[in-house]
Amino acid sequence: MAEYLTSDNLHGVWAAVATPFDEDGRFDEGVFRENIRRLHAAGVHGVYTTDSDGEFYAIEFDEFRRIVAVFADETQRLGIPTQVGVTWCNTEGMLDRLRFASAHGILGAHVGHPFFMPMTPESYRNFWHEVHQAVPDWFALIHYNTPRVHNYQRGSDYAVLAQEIPNLVGTKHVGSDFPEFMALVTDAPTLSHFTSEHAFTPYTLFGARGIYSWFVNFNARYMVEWYDDMVHERWDLAKHRQQRMHAFMKAMNIFHDSGNLHGIVGKAVTASSSFLVPANRTRRPYLAIPDEKVQRFREIVEEQLPDMLWRG
Repeated sequence: MAEYLTSDNLHGVWAAVATPFDEDGRFDEGVFRENIRRLHAAGVHGVYTTDSDGEFYAIEFDEFRRIVAVFADETQRLGIPTQVGVTWCNTEGMLDRLRFASAHGILGAHVGHPFFMPMTPESYRNFWHEVHQAVPDWFALIHYNTPRVHNYQRGSDYAVLAQEIPNLVGTKHVGSDFPEFMALVTDAPTLSHFTSEHAFTPYTLFGARGIYSWFVNFNARYMVEWYDDMVHERWDLAKHRQQRMHAFMKAMNIFHDSGNLHGIVGKAVTASSSFLVPANRTRRPYLAIPDEKVQRFREIVEEQLPDMLWRG
């Protein structure tokens, strides 16, 4: 386990651990621990929770503290690096989460900007300095650069921010604009830039260091092997995996067709696999995808994409 996360050692396949809820809507600690153990056994390089796939928006601070305490206990026992999401609608709520996470030995955090309205340049600068001051110098900050929140950042912005915030070590880049990603790597080469499944092969070829992955919860071995293909420059194999992932994501339209996103879809994908303990329950107002649709998706994958199934 890395003692600290830096822009040099932050790499690989990091698993988005969903937050499981029981039949009464309470955090299910047993399922959470078991799924962390299965992800670790499958060889992922790190794990994180309470981000979009962890339904951060549905978790108040008291519950966040319990989840992170359990997360820290299980991952430290296993010796696997950790991050947590701390995005909230105001600075103080984020600082509370950052302080709690760092005090419990979590190595870093995904920081998405407060999401109700944009920050002015002065507010933005003050926000990042307060985030930096809330945690020890060793605690790694990763900007979750999603267009779902305000003050979207580009390469030239990160070049400035990285100079001001010394423990900013990376980005979580979910965009699909290739020239934008090229500018990101060119303008901010000191940061470790991560991508997602939609562009893993091309973005890694041009400088991405790893992936914050939801597909690991369907088949972690597939993602680890995909990353290894690229580390060892087996680009034809990596290209093939990218094409298969494109087909898999197209099949996922069965979940997206009603407007579902993020953790709701992630939990349905997980429930259609035998890899993790399924927990297809979500927090209101968001409703879980029905079991019959989950089963139909499983049948589609078995028929069209059998090579992507988990076979334990």
